[in-house]
Amino acid sequence: MNDSHVTVLPDGRDLGWLEFGDPNGAPVFAFHGTPGSRYQIVMDEQSICDAGLRFICVDRPGYGLSSFQRGRRLVDWPNDVAHLATRIGIEKFAVLGHSGGGPHAVVCAALLGERVSAAAIVSGVGPLDGPHAFDSMKKSEQIQMKLSRRQSRIMRAACASQMEAFRQWPSLALNMMTRQFAPVDRAILARTEVRTAMALEATRLSRTTGRAVAQDLEIFTVDWGFDLGAITVPVQIWQGDQDLSVPPAHARMMHVAIPKSVLHEIPGAGHFFVFDRLGEIARDLK
Repeated sequence: MNDSHVTVLPDGRDLGWLEFGDPNGAPVFAFHGTPGSRYQIVMDEQSICDAGLRFICVDRPGYGLSSFQRGRRLVDWPNDVAHLATRIGIEKFAVLGHSGGGPHAVVCAALLGERVSAAAIVSGVGPLDGPHAFDSMKKSEQIQMKLSRRQSRIMRAACASQMEAFRQWPSLALNMMTRQFAPVDRAILARTEVRTAMALEATRLSRTTGRAVAQDLEIFTVDWGFDLGAITVPVQIWQGDQDLSVPPAHARMMHVAIPKSVLHEIPGAGHFFVFDRLGEIARDLK
């Protein structure tokens, strides 16, 4: 527990992961945002222990200790998760995804059948392949997503440059990033423990993180390859109404599309309320 691990997948790629919480607790596979890594969700270990949960935080391809995967599709991710679960002796588990990890939790709920007991999507990105999918986003994000949909070299280069800036000048890059968020998020990101953790994570970014970010964005903007309406496990959707990164419209759309979903729209909360309410969110996954 609390140590990073690497397992080798059947195709030879490395998959990095970290465990925290109660080693004998109910297992939850947790997926970080875009960008991010296995360290991102580890902000309040005590609440996870108190909830009796064992969190397995996994680096997606190209992030942290995980190898980049060329041509990756969203529907490829459940295979990696299932392999890791089997490798560490877990048959049934819940999934949780924050922000860009949201679609990765959703696809596991859709395609892993009875192995997934429940899912939580927190500030999660919704499908972006429709003609009006970008309408509720900020103009700057609309431009990013349109370029990503075209698999633009400009967007890939921009992601690579941005992540390299985070690696080399984490404090300056965090200051610039923070300005893009709502006041409630800026207050969370200004807290010493949060800022320290995010700065440390920035210095640990792998050299393929920029490529992984661009790939994530491209994946989000095309057909996800499965039907949200076919999901049969309970899904809890958590969303702040002050989120400027992932608009509440994404959560509402997924709530309508997923049959056994419950929408928790949090008044006054932004994109990073997960850092304060992880224990509450996770308790629904037991």
